[in-house]
Amino acid sequence: MLEIIMIVYQYVLLLCDFAALLWRCVVLTLTAVWRTISPAPLASLAGEIVLVTGAGHGIGRELSLQFARLGGRVVCLDVNEATNRNTKEDILREGGSAWAFKCDVGNRDEVKSVCAKVRQEVGEVTVLVNNAGIMPCKPFLRHTADEVIDVFRVNVFAHFWLVQEWLPSFLEAGRGTIVALSSIAGLVATSNLAPYCATKFAVRGLMEGLTEELRYAKRHPNIQLTSVYPFVVDTGLAQRPRIRFPSLNPVTSASQCAALVIEGVRRGEEVICIPTKDYYGHWLVNAMPREVRKAFLDFMDTGVDED
Repeated sequence: MLEIIMIVYQYVLLLCDFAALLWRCVVLTLTAVWRTISPAPLASLAGEIVLVTGAGHGIGRELSLQFARLGGRVVCLDVNEATNRNTKEDILREGGSAWAFKCDVGNRDEVKSVCAKVRQEVGEVTVLVNNAGIMPCKPFLRHTADEVIDVFRVNVFAHFWLVQEWLPSFLEAGRGTIVALSSIAGLVATSNLAPYCATKFAVRGLMEGLTEELRYAKRHPNIQLTSVYPFVVDTGLAQRPRIRFPSLNPVTSASQCAALVIEGVRRGEEVICIPTKDYYGHWLVNAMPREVRKAFLDFMDTGVDED
């Protein structure tokens, strides 16, 4: 008799858990709809120390300029010393605060050395923006071993080295923001970008894993992680983008992309960088069945052609 009672109890408990799950899904869906209609207020960035990798060009440069215009104290990192210095000087000309450090972010020892200089000359970073990336466009078998290693070194390992440097200070302060530039190619892969897609999926996995780790038992609720999934951005990385319906999913300018990223950071939201702010995009690439998604992508005929 006791065994029967225990079995019934377990089934009742399971049904209650399932009902709670359904209720939670409904509430979260309604909350998401409401957040779309009535977005969260924009947080201030005044006084934040913002470190941006790949600050000398493209999205990184625009992020640096726009963070500075909002009162952030910007630390520019780039392997190209000349363009990085130009970004810093442009910020200073506009009346902002900026520092520039030459750094190969894929080199762990160099990252440690430069971060020590940042702490000494600027202070503890409060917003980390892992933006630096490279994107060779060619068939998989034409990538050399060194090219594949380099793509992972810059696009993935740099995230690890920078997060390892600054996450401890975030934990100590009880606050901080980590921004990671993934890609639409980190949600849905495309041809001629296999190594690049792999790195962007890896960035997504890193950020989702960190999110789960930091939110477990509500241990670190004030450390914000923002993942960014740009579509094709006009930075020169994609030399021959192919888009069947450019009016539906147009190429984004670096300035537009940076503005959307910063808005996401200020609202604490994930970002898909399409100028029309197609919030259905995230649902399409994550919720649709795989085969339906493939058919949809074939119809859209969007990708990157070989250089």
